[in-house]
Amino acid sequence: MRALVALGLLLFGCSPAPVDPLPFEPASPTASPAPSKPGPFPVGVRTVTYEDRRRLKPDGTPRLLVTEIWYPATQATRGKPGVSYDVRERFTEEQRAMLPASVPILQTDAVRDAPPASTHGPFPLIVFSHGQGAVRWQSTYYTVLLASHGFVVVSPDHEGGTLDYAVRNELQDIGVGIATRPVDVQYLITAFTRLPETDPLHGLVDPERIGVTGHSFGALSSLRVAAIDKRVKAIVPQAPPSTDLFFVDLGTPNLGIPVMVQAAHADRTLPWDDNVVPTWNAMKKPRWLLDLTKGGHFTFSDLCRFDLASVADSVKLNIPGANLKNVLNDGCGPEAPPASLAQPVINHFGVGFFNSTLRGSTASATMLTQHEADELAPGISTLIADP
Repeated sequence: MRALVALGLLLFGCSPAPVDPLPFEPASPTASPAPSKPGPFPVGVRTVTYEDRRRLKPDGTPRLLVTEIWYPATQATRGKPGVSYDVRERFTEEQRAMLPASVPILQTDAVRDAPPASTHGPFPLIVFSHGQGAVRWQSTYYTVLLASHGFVVVSPDHEGGTLDYAVRNELQDIGVGIATRPVDVQYLITAFTRLPETDPLHGLVDPERIGVTGHSFGALSSLRVAAIDKRVKAIVPQAPPSTDLFFVDLGTPNLGIPVMVQAAHADRTLPWDDNVVPTWNAMKKPRWLLDLTKGGHFTFSDLCRFDLASVADSVKLNIPGANLKNVLNDGCGPEAPPASLAQPVINHFGVGFFNSTLRGSTASATMLTQHEADELAPGISTLIADP
C-alpha cells in the first residue's frame, strides 16, 4: 500500500503532507516573521551538566558546565506548563531564610524535555554567555524567544563566575574568567556539533551556522570567541566592556563577521564612552549599534525582576571594591525604560539580526532600522547601521 502511495505521488507530482506543520514559516530567504514576537515553534528546555576533562580544577575534578538548552519543539508541546526559575536556589540555606517573601519566580513558556522539532532542522546554534556574578537563565525573555524562531540556544553557568559564588564571596577574579569563559563557549560549540546518536538532540544543530551572544562579561566572551574561533559566524554582544582593555593579547580585532552591539548610554557599570565607544570603533563592517539611550546595565537581562539590590541588603552581601547597590540598580530604576518597552526592542534587533545572518532571511535585514525601533517603542533607542 505504501508503495502505491509513493508511486501516486511520483506520477502526479504531489508532495507528502508536511510532518508537524507550523502555524507560519520561520525566517528564511522567503520569510521574515516579526522578530520581537514568538516564532512558529513551541520551545523545549533541557538542563545538562557537561564535564570538560581537559581542564581540571585544583582538586583534580573536571571543570563543570551546567548548561540550559532551549530548542524548537514539536507543535504538540504548545500550551503545556513551562519551566520556572527561582533565584532563591542560588543562595545558601541561611541566606534564603533572610530573603523577602516578595522575591518572584521567573516563569517561562519553555517545556521541560519536550520532543524536539527534528523534522524542521537542523537549526543554527547560538551560545549565550551570562554576566559576571549572574546565572545561565538571566535573559530568558531573549533566549526562549530565539528558540521559538528556530535556533538551538545553549547557556552555561560559567563555573566560578555565577551568582552562587558571589553570594558566598567566592567570585573568581576577572582575569580567570577572561581565560576560561571563551573556552567554555568553544567546548559547547564542539559538543553540540558532535552530539552522539544517543542524545535526544542529535542532529538538531547545523555546524555551519553558529552565533554567540552574551551580556556584560558574556559580551566580552562573545567578542573573544569570535576573534579566535572561525566557526562563529555572527555575534550580539550586549553592554560590552572595552576591547581596548580586554583584547590586549589579541591585537586589533578584525572579526570579519557581522556584529550587532547592543548597549545603553546611561550604563553606570560599564560607562558608554570608556567601553562601548572603543569597542564599536574596533568593529568592522557589517556592524550595527543599538543604543537604549536611557537604559542601564541590567536592562539587557531579566535580573531587574528580582530587585537584587534589596536582596543583597537582606543577606548582607558585600563584594569588595564594588558599590553593590549602585551596580544592582543599574538599569532597574524608574529612570530606565521598563522591560515591557525595552525587551521588545532588544529582541527585535537581536533575533532579527540572527534571522538575517544565520537563517538567510534577507527581508529580516531590512527590518533593522530606526523606523522599526520607533514603531515598537518611540524615543527609547537609536540605531547606527553600517552594513
